[in-house]
Amino acid sequence: MNGELNMNKAVVFDMDGTLLRTELILESSLTKTLKELDTRSILYVENPVEKYKEIMGVTLEEVWRNLLISPKEDTIRLANDIFQGQLISCINTGSSKLYDGATETLASIKSKGYRIFVASNGDQSYLDAIFNHHNLARFITSVHSINGVQSLDKSDLVEYIIESENVDAKYMVGDRLSDIKAGRENNLQVIGCNFYFAKDEELEKADYVIDSLKELVQIII
Repeated sequence: MNGELNMNKAVVFDMDGTLLRTELILESSLTKTLKELDTRSILYVENPVEKYKEIMGVTLEEVWRNLLISPKEDTIRLANDIFQGQLISCINTGSSKLYDGATETLASIKSKGYRIFVASNGDQSYLDAIFNHHNLARFITSVHSINGVQSLDKSDLVEYIIESENVDAKYMVGDRLSDIKAGRENNLQVIGCNFYFAKDEELEKADYVIDSLKELVQIII
């Protein structure tokens, strides 16, 4: 590998359930959203919070197609707009937290010469709120939403990051199957995060499985 390529080596992270402890803001934001939907007589499935946790990692459009009884385009758009507003409010008022060791680990990876990117199924405004509130520009080059690719497929999003940023990506770090699939399909080493939303049967497909972000410094060299 030539020196120029090596200078552009990169790591791609998922955001929710990987860097961000999304469980701390998910339930309250979703509950407030559902109360707003109640006032508009918009029906949703039973146990919607648990259903969301179960399918965490899919696109937001797919989330609402699973949660709403009659998921029409305009209803999906309305529900998601309300939900995003609640999430961003939680972030801006200090309710969100990164996983323990996140900033130290990101700093360590950056110090090894890696550029760091985020590929997420979240909306861009939500990602920007996290990026700004937690001052992630210190470590992360940019955050990318699934809405940036027409296919709404995370594998394509990771491919887009690699090509548009002209980087030699080495690792994909995430907690759900969409992250593992994205890494595999882009020929990256996949590091599965055994965190809050993770499922054992999905993590089995990763090259490495970690229980703490701090473990990354021993893998990413």
